[in-house]
Amino acid sequence: MTDELQSQFDHWAASYDADVTNSAAGASFPFDGYDRVLARVVELAALEPGMEVLELGPGTGNLTARLVEAGAAVWALDFSAEMLARARAKVPAARFAQAHLLGDFPPAFRRPFDRVVSTYTFHEFPLADKLALLRRLFDDYLRPGSYAVIGDIGFPNAAALDAIRRAAGDAWDEEYYWLLDETAMAFQDMKLVLDWQQISRCGAVISFKADLAL
Repeated sequence: MTDELQSQFDHWAASYDADVTNSAAGASFPFDGYDRVLARVVELAALEPGMEVLELGPGTGNLTARLVEAGAAVWALDFSAEMLARARAKVPAARFAQAHLLGDFPPAFRRPFDRVVSTYTFHEFPLADKLALLRRLFDDYLRPGSYAVIGDIGFPNAAALDAIRRAAGDAWDEEYYWLLDETAMAFQDMKLVLDWQQISRCGAVISFKADLAL
């Protein structure tokens, strides 16, 4: 991620929660179904008290708060200092650090976890970077039998994306949104099994697990 993008997120931090609430209430792009996406991520993570969870891109800590309420010990990484400041104030029980997710993680975070979760972050990365990051998470950060759950902006196919693009008009940002058919094809060689759940017109929750048959 560029310094310019980091600056944009730092600036957005002050209004992020209000923007999310207003967009979700109006069922508009990109946060249509936001609360349901977060709730489903927590449900699919199937957390038990004391589980150690790595959260990527916590933003202002909305998912983080739900994870802590579920009894998880949360370690969260974000590249925006201003987002992290708000997340720390909102969820003081979690452990936060600043890092670019495609780069090296801080030394204290280089350890195994019971789950990896993320919401509204992976769409910043091209598909190749998404795949590389997930491969690294399974190789280096997830305990055997553990898995990742990602809630993000996603569409079942390009036609669905195009429909939302037209409806969004000036609100549309061209980023690397998930497409189910594209993602399924890319993961055929990854030795990971994915489960896709379309939560809203533009919100999806994707679970990734190691393929035990391989």
